[in-house]
Amino acid sequence: MAIYSHSQLSTYETCPLQYKFNYIDKIRREEQGIEAFMGNCFHETMALLYKDLNFSIHAVDELLSYYDERWDKEYSDKVIIVKKNKTVDDYRSIGKKCIQDYYKSYHPFDQAKVLGIERQVNFDLDEEGRYKLKGYIDRIDLTGDGTYEIHDYKTSGFLPEQSQADKDRQLALYEIGLRKMWNDADRVRLVWHYVVFDKELSSARTDEDLNKLKSDTISLINEIEKVKEFKPKESYLCGWCSYKRFCPKKKHLVKVTG
Repeated sequence: MAIYSHSQLSTYETCPLQYKFNYIDKIRREEQGIEAFMGNCFHETMALLYKDLNFSIHAVDELLSYYDERWDKEYSDKVIIVKKNKTVDDYRSIGKKCIQDYYKSYHPFDQAKVLGIERQVNFDLDEEGRYKLKGYIDRIDLTGDGTYEIHDYKTSGFLPEQSQADKDRQLALYEIGLRKMWNDADRVRLVWHYVVFDKELSSARTDEDLNKLKSDTISLINEIEKVKEFKPKESYLCGWCSYKRFCPKKKHLVKVTG
């Protein structure tokens, strides 16, 4: 049985054919959406901030300079912009504003003790170890009252409702892994930082919630394992897909525009 990730499962739900191209055929993706690129630069900047907290607190200007350095070093013509009314500078500026807003909201960053940055988690969903998950947690904190917090930075331009956060799969899966890492992790809070909106959402899961999540995820993995034909699923997300030239639904568009 393969080791799955949340992003892998989400790709299958979004489009089974994209899943096949990426995880079975392992076709290298040459393009990256600028939203994901900007998000990566923001994440790297947050990692620098929190990794160095035991030594010093970076000034906001230092973080902005680091963000610019990462942007200049990693940007290439493989980064694509789908929204025609937006420019590279527009997205670059959004990321910098997110850093400034986050800094203002959380400085001096002493809300909790940081236990891990970009921490990898590997865990089983079942007692027999047949269903395995992996992932990376942006940040793990421990608060003064003994609550573990799983933090996730979101640079999306969409702000979900609380009800959607309460049903989010990714961080809840990470909670399952976290509880296996530390025996005293009986109180866990899931935290999303929607930095474009300078907005924090949080949620908690019951044991019943986590058990149902395990069952639902195992069912999804079983479905993937049994699929014989991975069919394309069209949606608005097709515009950001890196495999359009291989897709029977979209490759004619690539030929026309390319």
